[in-house]
Amino acid sequence: MNIEMRKALVEDIPGLDKVMQVISDGPGDQDKMASLIERISQDEHKYLLVAIDKESGEILGSLFGIVFEDICGDCRPILLVENVAVLEKFQGLGIGKLMFNEIERWGKEMDCHYEMLVSGMNRVGAHKFYEAIGFEQVKGFKKYL
Repeated sequence: MNIEMRKALVEDIPGLDKVMQVISDGPGDQDKMASLIERISQDEHKYLLVAIDKESGEILGSLFGIVFEDICGDCRPILLVENVAVLEKFQGLGIGKLMFNEIERWGKEMDCHYEMLVSGMNRVGAHKFYEAIGFEQVKGFKKYL
């Protein structure tokens, strides 16, 4: 399998929505997705990554990276990674690792000094993968606004 990593495009929405259903309760609002992808693509501090099978053109996985400022210490930014998903039939084939390699390459390019990952508490299998690639699980707090 020949995998390409790149920023998401509006044309990717049907495949991207299919991937996002791995971590959500159902299909997304594709009109809102189009608007968000347009905005994200214009922000140098955001990277909506898609992993694509070059032969078939199918989107196999995605994640969202955001660089934000940090006022502590040397004031280098932090990379936040969210919405990590790989289609179930392609999990365990190294696609997740390739996606993290790409987002971490970008984070270093953006001079980030560390990376944080947000993942739902019930994604036990995903947590094992995250730990295998070097993440440490910590407890956090969340409040819906």
